Amino acid sequence: MSYAQEVDWNEIDTNSSRESDFLKIEEGENTVRVMSNPIPYSIHWLENNGKKKKFNSPADNPALVRRLEDAGFKKKQSYFLKVLDRKTEKYKILEIGPQIFNGIKTLYSNKKWGKLSGYDISINRAPKGTQPLYSVSPNPHEALSADIKAKFVEFNDRVDLNKFTGPGSSEQIMEFMGWTGASSSSKSTTKTSRPVHQFDDESDE
Repeated sequence: MSYAQEVDWNEIDTNSSRESDFLKIEEGENTVRVMSNPIPYSIHWLENNGKKKKFNSPADNPALVRRLEDAGFKKKQSYFLKVLDRKTEKYKILEIGPQIFNGIKTLYSNKKWGKLSGYDISINRAPKGTQPLYSVSPNPHEALSADIKAKFVEFNDRVDLNKFTGPGSSEQIMEFMGWTGASSSSKSTTKTSRPVHQFDDESDE
């Protein structure tokens, strides 16, 4: 079963000598050009002994998902987009939550704006503690140059998000929470670590 699929709307280079492929949304205006459909997946923000950490939801282990939710760690929807960062003119991976997703979807569904690759959008992040934390607004339609388009083909061929969107490791989640007992299924014995790529846990709901 595949857990990473584009919906209607590929290997991250982890070489430490390279600039990160992920884009962090800073306070203020962040202008990007959305170049892909969203890739949805689920996460849990867990907390134990004063430590807080994000894990992909262990989708292959329903018993553990229920245990997490019963403990108050609700499953949340997150999305990946491939975008052009207008500040650096480089292609990046952007992780977003429901606030930004719904703002972008509203533009996509509006006939006046439509296809997202035809114009830049500004994602505005308010000061910490503000709700809503994020807002989305469109910029005038503007075609991308042939050179910029060609660079996206190269980026798209290089990037594979599958390893970032698969089920979280049941064993690692149990260890982080300090839980013991048989709470995992036969499918969830993998020790594979899912990289943590969210930069903060500000609410985006």
